[in-house]
Amino acid sequence: MVHGLTKLLTLVMTSKRDLKRVYYTQRSEGAKLDAKELVASVIAVQRLLEQLIDLKRKRRAAKKVLEDRKAELTLRRWIAGLPKRVKGFIDKSKKLDQQHVTKYQQSLMDYINDIGKELAKWIEDIITIVEIPKIPKDR
Repeated sequence: MVHGLTKLLTLVMTSKRDLKRVYYTQRSEGAKLDAKELVASVIAVQRLLEQLIDLKRKRRAAKKVLEDRKAELTLRRWIAGLPKRVKGFIDKSKKLDQQHVTKYQQSLMDYINDIGKELAKWIEDIITIVEIPKIPKDR
């Protein structure tokens, strides 16, 4: 699972780099603003992933939560979907008018925000499990 998290983190950082490139190559202010919003949301996801990886390395409860089958499948879906969506946005930002790019940007923004919300839930679950006191053992 750590391998999957680090792979997703690498893809997020690559997406951030590519979206920054779109930001710096666009001429219109609307396109720059769209790319800037996407970069900001990708940075938020990057920070959540870094926090989750750190928790995974430090807490045994995090390992149990992240080895859940649903979490693994969700992670695989993100690993496959994020690069495709970012590439699609970059291609569309070169070809389409600004109003159509803004619609696609909103769709990508929702996708990235959903990833962030799910990662935040995982972190919250791990912290909650860690804070639950252990039952004393009888001797």
